[in-house]
Amino acid sequence: MLIQVLLWGGIITLYMAIAGAVGAFSRQAFQHGMRSSGRTLAAGYTFALFLPSTAFVFAINEWPAWGRIVLFVGGLFAVWVAYERPHWAPRMLWQSVFAHRYLAGVMSLTALWGISQALSGSPAAPMLIAVSAVGAAAASSGTSLSLPKLENG
Repeated sequence: MLIQVLLWGGIITLYMAIAGAVGAFSRQAFQHGMRSSGRTLAAGYTFALFLPSTAFVFAINEWPAWGRIVLFVGGLFAVWVAYERPHWAPRMLWQSVFAHRYLAGVMSLTALWGISQALSGSPAAPMLIAVSAVGAAAASSGTSLSLPKLENG
């Protein structure tokens, strides 16, 4: 049961993060008058990550159809919120510290899933995912935490 909760939690949080990034990149590309290369990057990110992750979400047979549709609509809502930045949305959502901490949390869920899979006797692939996720979580959280500076002396 824990493995399933970690898997679904990881899928949901990662999908929402991808959707939010699509909205943020699109905002930068279109509202700030970016050159065509920036717009191409935003479009490429959409096609490279958001569309395949949406296809993955709709391919999850273990979830009821209404659950997949709710997640998809939530993703579209995240795209819109990140693009429009409505006044009712908390300002912390637009700070890089929040993005780093969110990514660290998502990667931690992924790492826990991989470790749980590996401990239950699954093949080595989940453990490789876990190791990568731990690295990503550590890198992301390390950039979002303010560590005290040590003075030599």
